[in-house]
Amino acid sequence: MNIDTLMTFIALSGDQAAALDAFVLVQRTIVQAVRARDWPALEKSLERASGAADAVSTAEALRAEAWHRFLADIQLPVDSTVFRASLSLPVEFRTALNDAYRGLRLSAMRARIENEALSGFVGNAASTLRLAMEAIFPERKGHIYGKSGRPHHVDSGAMILDTAL
Repeated sequence: MNIDTLMTFIALSGDQAAALDAFVLVQRTIVQAVRARDWPALEKSLERASGAADAVSTAEALRAEAWHRFLADIQLPVDSTVFRASLSLPVEFRTALNDAYRGLRLSAMRARIENEALSGFVGNAASTLRLAMEAIFPERKGHIYGKSGRPHHVDSGAMILDTAL
């Protein structure tokens, strides 16, 4: 076994966990900007989130490649789990592999939870605004269909909303 392939995988797992943690921090700035109704800050946060998502994607690709190299090095099938791989290692290296994997999983769970919370927050805000607009303009509620039975999109004029709404 080449110890360098294991250490490369562990290092890249840490890099991916750090990229996921950075993505979570950017997502929190999105929530803050939406709550503060600071639209320029929201736009900047969304741009940073896109960059952070790209960094996570790149880190994932590098980590997956290192995992496959590591599995090939220890002569395990490509669909092997971390548990199975750790059993193939000498005892002194098992903890390092398991800790790296556990840290990556925790960062991924944090990112997923934050992403779901942000999605729920934005979804609730959009739903509230939609319901308010339907109450104010009931003629725009639902779909309008033409004679052919297909949906007809009504060209509505510009609408200005007071920021208090």
